[in-house]
Amino acid sequence: MNPRALVSVKVSTPTDVDMVAVGSYYAGAHIIHLDGSYGGTGAAPDIAKKNIAMPIEYAIAKVHKFLAAEGIRDSVTLIVSGGLRTADDVMKAIALGADGVVIGTADMVALGCVRCALCESGRGCPRGIASTDPELMMLMSLDWATQRLINLLHAWRERMVEILVGLGLHSVKDLRGHSDLLTYTEAAEATS
Repeated sequence: MNPRALVSVKVSTPTDVDMVAVGSYYAGAHIIHLDGSYGGTGAAPDIAKKNIAMPIEYAIAKVHKFLAAEGIRDSVTLIVSGGLRTADDVMKAIALGADGVVIGTADMVALGCVRCALCESGRGCPRGIASTDPELMMLMSLDWATQRLINLLHAWRERMVEILVGLGLHSVKDLRGHSDLLTYTEAAEATS
């Protein structure tokens, strides 16, 4: 229809996610959006949330490496979501090979979400965050909500800059695919 349109394919993360991503690229996708197993607002059924996908960290590295091996890594944009809750999670995703991320739960929590998992039922969110009910939607001031999101993203930006400076990098772009800069810290923290 429109040869200039960008095509985005959202993919769960089954074990063969790397093959699905490459196949999507060869089928004409410009953007591959991987959605890992830890996301969700509560709207998905439990069977889907708990059994469909692998953790996003495994999927990102697997797809990034396979796209690079195919020689097409710079021809496709890799966007990821599913369990990214902090600026550290975002930076880890980028170090594993993501070009960008999508968040949902973190910004909803910033708006006061209590994670009651009623998004899809009846009137939906009792706080008015994920609701189409006009009465519930009035529970939140637009100015207040806007400032909360600004605060979240500003705090994340500050943390991301701190991480980049600590790694000696000038840009988030410089971090992409550098999983060699990641370290496992749980063991170090346990001995401290």
